[in-house]
Amino acid sequence: MRWFTLLLIGCVSVQATAADIHVPADHATIQAAIANALPGDVVIVAPGTYPEAINFFGKAITVRSTDPNDVGVVLNTIIDGTGFLHVVQCVSGEGADTVLSGFVITGGNANGGGLDTLGGGMLINDSSPTVTNCSFSGNTATQFGGGMANDTSSPTVTNCSFSGNTANIDGGGMFNFSSSPTVTNTGFCDNTPDQIDGTYTDG
Repeated sequence: MRWFTLLLIGCVSVQATAADIHVPADHATIQAAIANALPGDVVIVAPGTYPEAINFFGKAITVRSTDPNDVGVVLNTIIDGTGFLHVVQCVSGEGADTVLSGFVITGGNANGGGLDTLGGGMLINDSSPTVTNCSFSGNTATQFGGGMANDTSSPTVTNCSFSGNTANIDGGGMFNFSSSPTVTNTGFCDNTPDQIDGTYTDG
């Protein structure tokens, strides 16, 4: 039985710890950092303009600027989705532990078909992520939700702003279909069409 005792002693419990992943120091793009992130990891994005679109792919991670509480940092950390249907997507069952914080989200143009006509700035489908300290501006959608579209979703949106977003039918700022977002300390202005201060709720 001596070998069994030695085997037990040799078994050491290893618990993974969350890691910080830096953009662009560790990965050149935010999406590459997300692809390499594990649950609980934090992707920290340096100020700059990132011409890309990001998809969380169901990961319970935080993607944030270097200081989401500093307005100057937020206004200079920009995800510019020019040429992409959606700047940000949460469409894989993300929950509250999927967090987006401290960015300007701009340049999305949802001009495809189906769900790709919704949510130029951010499309949330069957998911409930946490979105804080973000500015959604200059996004468009051919149907609904220029800034953000929530379809069968319940995101938490806090300390955000929606301005200068457009949709061809309804919800220039935010569109909600069969959704119950929690929206706190968030402003809507100059969104077109401007229904209920830029937020259109249906279902």
